[in-house]
Amino acid sequence: MSEILLKILIFTVIWGSIYLLISLGFSLICGVLRIFHLGYGVTFVLAAYGLWALMEDAKLGLGLSILLMIVVQIAFALIVFYKGVFERYLEEEEVLLTLTVLISLAVAHLANYLYPVTAGVSIPTTIIDDVVSIGYITISWQMILAALVGIVVTAIYCLWFLHTRIGLIIRALSQGLTAAMLMGVNVRRMYYLAMVLSILPPTICMLMIAPFWSVDPFMGAPLLMTAMLISILGGLGNLKGSIVASYLVGFIHAAVSFIFVSRFMGLAALIVTLIVMIWRRGGIFAGETLW
Repeated sequence: MSEILLKILIFTVIWGSIYLLISLGFSLICGVLRIFHLGYGVTFVLAAYGLWALMEDAKLGLGLSILLMIVVQIAFALIVFYKGVFERYLEEEEVLLTLTVLISLAVAHLANYLYPVTAGVSIPTTIIDDVVSIGYITISWQMILAALVGIVVTAIYCLWFLHTRIGLIIRALSQGLTAAMLMGVNVRRMYYLAMVLSILPPTICMLMIAPFWSVDPFMGAPLLMTAMLISILGGLGNLKGSIVASYLVGFIHAAVSFIFVSRFMGLAALIVTLIVMIWRRGGIFAGETLW
């Protein structure tokens, strides 16, 4: 029994911290742009397959490939999603949702055409290729490092939003667009910045989890579902809620996996989310406000 409890505790922290990276960008877009970004999963696909293309086809080194891939991510987010969809259809939500889904599917199918599963895509971003034993439990160092990166990135984002001038402006924008405009906030510039900030956590996440996560062209859909579940449970767009919800979902997944069967963990998290939403309509914290 003590071994099971130790496993649940350890993997609650590890999975919850990785879920922070997965969901942070989605919560940011919900909180600032007030958009339910159904194309968010494409970020993970572009990170993995963009890096692979730069390394294998362009024959660039890992470091340069990562930098260029991030540039591509930023350009795609600003030009395709923001300028092409969000800015034009912000008031037409059904069109916006449809287009973001179609873009995500198009990128996934393009990746599948260029690099099908049989291509054996392997992202060489392992930092420590070893395992560590904690009691009876063996965990890869890469998974632990991914969790630590999730905690550090989330802490940096929270401190930045709470203690910098631009962070305070973005928080004010998330609380009231009209009031922020009356105070002279350059809304478009802040939206650009929010879009850039939203792609960094999932990109970093993909780099960290690729060595132990299944990489395939359609992996964006389940990762999007995880981000959506955490954001809805925590309160759409609320970073405090996303932090709490990430570890709550991590605990549910760990407890169900080690006490029952792993196939049930997704359903268990959904049931808990439904109960919370029925009991507290907006989620754990107030939605559509960044903090």
